[in-house]
Amino acid sequence: MPDLLPRNEDEGPEDFGPLIGKIAAKIVERQLTVPALIFLESMKPLSFLGNQLLIFMNPLVSLVVSSRDYYAFVRMIEDRENVERLLVAIEEESSRDGTRRAESREIRRSARGRRARRLRGILPSFLRRGFPENEAGDGKDPSPPGT
Repeated sequence: MPDLLPRNEDEGPEDFGPLIGKIAAKIVERQLTVPALIFLESMKPLSFLGNQLLIFMNPLVSLVVSSRDYYAFVRMIEDRENVERLLVAIEEESSRDGTRRAESREIRRSARGRRARRLRGILPSFLRRGFPENEAGDGKDPSPPGT
């Protein structure tokens, strides 16, 4: 069967690393890590059939997606090793994203702590001044008892 996908055979084995990284980043960015992992793990044995289905769907999909990226994805999905590499890339990207989120939470928590310390520094000085002088001039609470 002739290869229906445009590819330059002189280049040797194709490197799908950038495409895999881009797909993994988009999946993690949209917080679809778990569904994507489950789907890819369950469909790994059927990757060749998925490849053939994508070739069949090309006329419809090419209306929405860039043909070059689509063809590269179709060639990538044909090999189970590339599907495994995509799974690993998604897990690694998810781990990096978790680390970035933890760091940003720590930065926000640290900023919140600085603001709280600053307020604590201001608040005691206000309380030390006490209540304004009342008519008796003793600096005690001017409100009547029980209120």
